[in-house]
Amino acid sequence: MSEKPKISGGQIGVFVALMCMYFIAPTHSAVNVSSVGLMETYGVDANAISYMVSITNLLEIPAAFVIGLVAGRKLSYRACALLATALVFAGGLPAFLGASLPWAGILVTRAILGLGLGCFMPVVLGVITLMFQKESVRATMMSVASVVFNIGMIVTTNVAGILGAISWNLAWGIYLFSLVPFVLCIFLLTPKNVPAVPATDAKGEKVKIKLPVSGWLLLVLFLGGIIMSQSLFNLGGATIGAVVDNPAVIGTIFSLFSIGAIASAVLFGLGYKFMKANVIPVFWIIGIAGYVLWYAAHVTGNIPLFYVAIVLAGFGTNTMTVGVPMLLSTFVAPAVAGAVMGFSYVFQNGGGFLASPIDQAVSAIAGADAIMSSVWIFDIVIGVIVLVGLIYVAKKANAMKAAEEASEA
Repeated sequence: MSEKPKISGGQIGVFVALMCMYFIAPTHSAVNVSSVGLMETYGVDANAISYMVSITNLLEIPAAFVIGLVAGRKLSYRACALLATALVFAGGLPAFLGASLPWAGILVTRAILGLGLGCFMPVVLGVITLMFQKESVRATMMSVASVVFNIGMIVTTNVAGILGAISWNLAWGIYLFSLVPFVLCIFLLTPKNVPAVPATDAKGEKVKIKLPVSGWLLLVLFLGGIIMSQSLFNLGGATIGAVVDNPAVIGTIFSLFSIGAIASAVLFGLGYKFMKANVIPVFWIIGIAGYVLWYAAHVTGNIPLFYVAIVLAGFGTNTMTVGVPMLLSTFVAPAVAGAVMGFSYVFQNGGGFLASPIDQAVSAIAGADAIMSSVWIFDIVIGVIVLVGLIYVAKKANAMKAAEEASEA
């Protein structure tokens, strides 16, 4: 791969457009703040509200997979970005239509929203990989993207809450922000700013979507890491609530997860510069420590320990979400980066879906107590296994990079 350390003004413009997309990417559940208004308006129960949220999350998976296969190869990244942002804007139509939209219409807009949001990660990270082929620069850009993603999660949820307090349907107004990246992508995501996706590799052969064994192993480890973190996060409310009886304090404790996530995103680029692929297992150790301390905080009733534990847990968990795509981008040619980013998103969301049924299976087999200790132990063991695998993959990635540099010397 050619090294491109210089960043042009056009690339900066494209990056801003991509960050506007990523800012609203983590918003599939933000309209939960309007649950009460929805139930009163449509006469539906909590199960229907849960389905409304899950249908969006569910459709993100096939959308990410499909758009990853075609982005930059069958369809230009510009076309994919415009399609994605247009779908998200359509998902915000309840902001205008309100109660005039039947419940089935709400579900349809939520499905459309899921298709749009699912396209964001392959497009954003695929273009970043294509533009910034120098690894240290790309790692920094992906770190910035992760920071924007987490800040967007906090800001959009709060904005949705403020708008939803006025009227339930106004919470959907957060999706109308997609008009901003839509317009920016029209003018900035052009061939002048984004390199064309090469049809052939350095040997003149057609570029194929092919991951090495280490890449597939990394995806499996990603799945395991997400299962572990989502499982323990699902149990988090019960473990904290058993010790803390103040909802405001519980909310504050949970908010610190995002603080830890942002910290790992900020430090990832720097860590990658000095430790290369080793930064992922090193940072993951911090996450495992956080989940262990979380359990210890419950057992001992130590409230301050919860604060420390959840920051560390957020730090380690987000390291996987930013680190895995970054490492995957080093395993393949930029031409197929969008595809592997789609794979990454599928495994990430798949882990989130599998966490709850696995929790139930473990507790059914090993027995369950008030805080499901068997599940905590099982998940910590998964975390350690993932750590061992990450050390192996990091070693392989570093060796591959060293061999590549030696051949170019």
